[in-house]
Amino acid sequence: MEEPQTYTVLVVEDDKHTAELLSYNLTEAGFHVFQAHDGVDALKKLDIVTVDLIICDIMMPQMDGFTLRQRLLKNPAQQHTPFIFLTAKSQPEDQIRGLESGVDEYITKPFDPHVFVARVHAVLRRHENMAQLVRRDPLTQLLNRNTLEREIERELARIKRYSGIGSLVFLDLDDFKEINDRLGHATGDRALVRLASVLTSEIRSVDIVGRYGGEEFVLYFPESTIETSRGIVERMHAAFVELSQEEDNELLTFSAGIAEAPRHGSDFKTLCSRADEAMYSAKHQGKARIIAWTDTKSESSKPA
Repeated sequence: MEEPQTYTVLVVEDDKHTAELLSYNLTEAGFHVFQAHDGVDALKKLDIVTVDLIICDIMMPQMDGFTLRQRLLKNPAQQHTPFIFLTAKSQPEDQIRGLESGVDEYITKPFDPHVFVARVHAVLRRHENMAQLVRRDPLTQLLNRNTLEREIERELARIKRYSGIGSLVFLDLDDFKEINDRLGHATGDRALVRLASVLTSEIRSVDIVGRYGGEEFVLYFPESTIETSRGIVERMHAAFVELSQEEDNELLTFSAGIAEAPRHGSDFKTLCSRADEAMYSAKHQGKARIIAWTDTKSESSKPA
C-alpha cells in the first residue's frame, strides 16, 4: 500500500506562541514544519529547503508578509508555491490587498485549529488538482507534450552528470485518419485511450510515457538499450493488436522508432527527431514495425 504524502510547510510568524501553536497543529496533522520569524528569515530558509506550502503572518519586523509575497512572486522557483496569510489584520482593505496578491487563503486570528488544518488541506488539494490538469493530456491522462519534454530532459541531464544510457521511443498509430473517417472520431478516441492503457500497463515506475500530439506518443526508458526497449515495445504492440481485435474487431497497429542516449543524442530535440525519423522509415517499410535509428540509417523489426 502506498504511503500518504508528507507535506512540508514553512510557518512565517514573529509571535513565538502562535508559531508554536501552528507548528503543533500541523505536526499533529502529519505535516513536516519549518519556522521563520519574519520575511528575511523566510527567504534564507527557502534558499536551503523546498516547501509545499507557506503560511505567513503580515505584521512582522524587517520584512512584512506583503513584501515577502511580492518577493516570492518574482522568483520562478517559488512563485507557484501555495501561500496562506494568517493574520490579525482583519479589515476589509487588508483582506482585499492580501487576496489581490494571489494568495490561496486569507485567515484571520484568532482561529479554530481544526478549521485551520482543514483549510490547509483544501488549499493543497486544489493545487494538486490544478497541477494534474496542467501536466496531463485530457483524453488519455498521459503526460502532455510540455511535461513529457521536461521529464525527459531531467533524465538526460542526469546522464550528463553521472553517465548512463536511456532510450527514447517515438510511436505513431497507423492509419489513424482512416480510422476516424471510416469509424468515426469516437472510435478514434477509444483507440488512443486503449493504446495509452497498453503503454502504461507495460512500463516500470521509472519509465516516462506521454502523448506528444494527435496519434503520436513518446516513451523514455532510463538505463535501457535499444534492444531492451525494442522488446518492451514489441510486447506493447502485441497487446494493443490483441486488445483492439477483442474490443472493436479491428486490426489496429502502430509504428515506432527508437533512439538511444547519449549515442544518438543527448537532448530531447535531437533524440525525438531521430526516433521520429526511424518511425517514418517504419511507415514506409509497411507499418506495424519498430525501427532503431543508427548513424547508418536504421535497423528494422516487425512485431510478430
